[in-house]
Amino acid sequence: MAYDQDPEVIVYPNYSGRVLTGNYSAYLKQTVSDYLQTFNKFEETGNPAIPYISAWEEKNEKAIWYEFISHRFLTLLGCSAAEAPQAFRNSVIDRIIYKTSDSDADIQKEIFSHHELDFARSRLREDSKKMGNIDAVYKIQLQDSGLIWLKDIATVQSFDQDDMCISVGCLTIVTKEMKAEEERLKRERLQVTLEMAGAVCHELNQPMQTISGYTESLLNDFSKNDPSYDRVKKIMEEITRMGAITKKLMRITKYETKDYLQGIKIVDIDKASDTNNNL
Repeated sequence: MAYDQDPEVIVYPNYSGRVLTGNYSAYLKQTVSDYLQTFNKFEETGNPAIPYISAWEEKNEKAIWYEFISHRFLTLLGCSAAEAPQAFRNSVIDRIIYKTSDSDADIQKEIFSHHELDFARSRLREDSKKMGNIDAVYKIQLQDSGLIWLKDIATVQSFDQDDMCISVGCLTIVTKEMKAEEERLKRERLQVTLEMAGAVCHELNQPMQTISGYTESLLNDFSKNDPSYDRVKKIMEEITRMGAITKKLMRITKYETKDYLQGIKIVDIDKASDTNNNL
């Protein structure tokens, strides 16, 4: 329910929001107007940070829009302010959320893929509303700039009278830092993979040698015309194949994965190993 008389607010020529020209409370309009004055002055300083004000109505939380969006952000997305919410949503590859708890000093990281965000968006907005803040990193794909990472720090305010939430925040490009983090994680995953591969090969080699010895002995006991000869020979071939796999495991030099089942990834031994020999 709007007040009978709206406060004196400044509507900038490039304003593309809804609050200042819509049927909203005087308090909400004044709040947004104050933020707009601050952010427009901030833009004039040329600071590389990317401020924004996003808003959404609780009854229609999918319809997010921007009350203010930095010109630099629009340049990155290559679109207009009206197109920005959908353009940004389409460009997101991953969203990483950092959480801490009172009982645990460690920072926990939760990663959502582009597909997962479609199902988790309502919960994430509700969590942000309850906590009153947003602390996340977006990995996005831009048409002209390629992959970049954006750090998002924002506060979330609820306006019950208008059944609306606004998020007042700032985006910062952290591509260099996130690439360094990815490289560190790759090195750690590679080290774990190498240790596991070494342990597996060590445990498999002795029983494989024993089986190989027994099958070779059995082959000598059968004539080539004996039906059992081909079956024992097949066992020998499979043991040889297993030996080739363990050799590849011992030659892993990088961390490479491939899709397995239902989004589960496993180590791609052929790509991870420095040998291209096919089994």
